[in-house]
Amino acid sequence: MKDKKEKKNTIFKNAFIVYKAMFKRYPAAVPLVLIYIVISVSLPFINTLIPAMAIKGITSGSVQTFLLYIVTTACFFCVFSAVKVFCEKKMQLKHTYTRISVFMLDFIKKAINTDYLNIEPQPKQKKMGKGVQGVSSNYEGAELVSTLSMEFVVIVLGIFSYGTAIFILDWKVLALTLGMFVVDVLIRNHAVKYGDSHRESFSEPWRKMNYYERNSMNISAGKDIRIFGLKKLFDYHFDKMINIYRKFRYRYQLKWYYPTIADTAFNFVRDWAAYTLLIYKVLSGEIDAATFTIYLGVIANFSQYIYDVSMHFANLRDASHQFNDYHTFMQQKDLFKHNAAVIEPGDASISKSGAAPSIEFRNVSFTYEGSDKPVLKNVSFKISADEKIALVGNNGAGKTTIVKLLCGLYQPTGGEILIDGKSINDIGVENYQDMISVLFQDTSPIALSIAENVCGCEPDNADKEKLNDCLKKAGLLSKVNTLPKKEKTYITQTLDEKGIVLSGGETQKLLLAKAMYKNGPMLILDEPTSALDPIAESTIYEEYNQMADHKTAVFISHRLASTKFCDRILFLDGGQIVEEGTHNELMKKGGKYKEIFDIQSHYYIEEASNEN
Repeated sequence: MKDKKEKKNTIFKNAFIVYKAMFKRYPAAVPLVLIYIVISVSLPFINTLIPAMAIKGITSGSVQTFLLYIVTTACFFCVFSAVKVFCEKKMQLKHTYTRISVFMLDFIKKAINTDYLNIEPQPKQKKMGKGVQGVSSNYEGAELVSTLSMEFVVIVLGIFSYGTAIFILDWKVLALTLGMFVVDVLIRNHAVKYGDSHRESFSEPWRKMNYYERNSMNISAGKDIRIFGLKKLFDYHFDKMINIYRKFRYRYQLKWYYPTIADTAFNFVRDWAAYTLLIYKVLSGEIDAATFTIYLGVIANFSQYIYDVSMHFANLRDASHQFNDYHTFMQQKDLFKHNAAVIEPGDASISKSGAAPSIEFRNVSFTYEGSDKPVLKNVSFKISADEKIALVGNNGAGKTTIVKLLCGLYQPTGGEILIDGKSINDIGVENYQDMISVLFQDTSPIALSIAENVCGCEPDNADKEKLNDCLKKAGLLSKVNTLPKKEKTYITQTLDEKGIVLSGGETQKLLLAKAMYKNGPMLILDEPTSALDPIAESTIYEEYNQMADHKTAVFISHRLASTKFCDRILFLDGGQIVEEGTHNELMKKGGKYKEIFDIQSHYYIEEASNEN
């Protein structure tokens, strides 16, 4: 399902959003902003007054007058500068804290809570990659909108105040400067449009470089990198992304080269006109040397503001577009209903601690975003409460997709899934997922403590007796008790230098304890032992079988011998259920199941013989 095209926020709306969040979180920022703006507009004029007052003092012929003028203006300048620096430093922290504590935190919450289909497909990963760029740096997106919009207000006020002074002097200088400004904006706009239309050329290399960076520090990937000599391959791909990014930046910066040339030419014309006019007024006696200096400074400051408004507006527009990428990700709609369910009081079947539910796939089809080929085609089957089902088939048959649908990670693109006769949206996706204990084939423990991994909560809130019981049943308690911090020991040393690295078998036991602790009435095992040999896998599946008592259980495997104990077997091929029955029934039928089982059985016999 494609997202509707969202209307982009304007620069002013994005600035309003940022400052509304800042002022709500930090009310003291309001006077800081106001003081900073007033002082920032005043400082250039005070700086211009210093040489003018020096000339005024010299021409007065009095040393005392000269010192009075210089000291007074210098003191004003120092005090104003000190206050500006104080406000600036305070505001820098407010800008950063607002970005992190409001927008970055909201992004993380959205990424964690939104439907899985909003983050897994490649188009959504690109959208997420661009979105996080809008809130992950001091020099991009939200924070840049925050800082530049405040500076933009200073520039606009400076243009009005200094422009008024120039208009009083001679309107032709003002008209000339404004004309140059219009031309400058038009030239810069060409560069901004180029950046807008090639935004993905900027974000995609960064996203891919971040992937290589993360994996270069990944402990599991680190083994393959060293053993299989992938260092040069990593260097090659990382360097390739750098070159792609560098070429884009070169073309992008070239677009900004033309405005720079124009600015140089404009500055020459402006200075020539200003000096000619002011020198004429001095020679004709209309103004004195001190006033000449003040007006020269005013014109220079006005011209700088004119240049800055063009440059700042271009940068602000760019930052606003980055912030809009963040909004685009945040505005993605969920297909599932979250925290809203039609559950009658006392409905025990829709509860983590309730009775095992029944499951029905009714003409379910599914096609991944960006693909025209359906993975599942009109799949229909029922699983009774407390029934153990084996879902088997070759790789690519659609088993993992069914798991994602069963877990409420995706919605069918056709048909419906019913749990005790109710859709997942009727139940509420969080309520439904509370019912499920699942072991995925590609799951790795998070780099938190053992207790946090198993219990899914802060260690102090965990049921320690239940935790130890689950670790014991999973065969991991004796290992945990040998550790100095026991269940508070961290997995890997990513977040704690005293963390431990579990072996493959120990990891399997940890995940088993995790599923036991949750104790959901639905148990789903998505080839969690695919890395083990077939005989070891069959033994472990027998242990899972005991765990599945009084639960609705779905066992997924492409190794058929591992699931003979199930009440019923569904054989999936080409996205459809092609055979259904018990192990014995399917063997008697003599179809695809028997054909593949015989091939695999031959392999098991050979492997056992070799081991003997």
